[in-house]
Amino acid sequence: MALFEIALFIISLAILYESSRHVLNAAIKLAHLFGITEMAVGFILIATATSVPDLMVSVSGALMGKPAISVGDAIGSTIANICLVFGVAALLRNVVIRREETLESAELLLFITLAPLLFILTGGLTHREGVVLLFMFVLYVLFIMRGKFRVKHGAPFYRDMKELNKQLTLFLAAFIVVFASSHFVVQYGVEIARTIGVSDAVIGMTLIAFATTLPELAVDFRAIRSGHMALAVGDIFGSCVINLTLVLGAAAVISPLVNGFLDLFVMPIVFLLALSSFIWYLLMKHEAIRKEHGLLLLVLYILWVFFETSMTHAAPIS
Repeated sequence: MALFEIALFIISLAILYESSRHVLNAAIKLAHLFGITEMAVGFILIATATSVPDLMVSVSGALMGKPAISVGDAIGSTIANICLVFGVAALLRNVVIRREETLESAELLLFITLAPLLFILTGGLTHREGVVLLFMFVLYVLFIMRGKFRVKHGAPFYRDMKELNKQLTLFLAAFIVVFASSHFVVQYGVEIARTIGVSDAVIGMTLIAFATTLPELAVDFRAIRSGHMALAVGDIFGSCVINLTLVLGAAAVISPLVNGFLDLFVMPIVFLLALSSFIWYLLMKHEAIRKEHGLLLLVLYILWVFFETSMTHAAPIS
């Protein structure tokens, strides 16, 4: 194994972790300047930003005439968000948050998860279903804006314009670094995996979804370490919904998925539906996702990857 690739992998990982701190700090300051709750910042600003890799992968796959890649990334990234991000978050610190802050969002995720499953079972993801999913994304954003935003009172807004421009610039610059460093983490991770003999099938099955989940994982890790639990939970729920509406909808509009690969996605979506139900139950019953739940989510993710890999025997996704 080349020590050079290992060194670059570690350096990229360190840059990813540090740049995520600046994304988080800028987002919190923007919340104060705009008079927005941290939950709303997580839902809209950070979730949208960290979903850019998913959208890019999805659109690229659709434009190349490979919609199965797009659908697989959207579903796989959503599963990774719930299992990996919630799992790691809960292991770091019990995710304790009030029921009224998240219950509607958890129920909304549960409802939205049903849509792709119903579409696939009844004929596929055509242009029409893609438009429906995009419309659901718009309704979701309006719902979050209505329910989670509050108006800031006090000094006139124009007095904060200099600070606002500064924080927006810092947020965008830091997120570009997060995005770039996550790309290099995956690139060198793939090279290391191939060097030690991991099959292309395993790399394709795990790293495409994991790669687009790295920004969420890095930012939310920082948020939870800093005690900003609502921001992290908002990002996780927001990213899941964006993957299943905007990302999946854009792919379906560009390149419909109607035959050939539909059966591959039924079980993953059923698994995703079970995960969404589990998270909804925990938040409704316990108002928390505790360490034992986080460990269970991580184990479930490992088992799911193993099952999908052993069942598909597919060539690597390129």
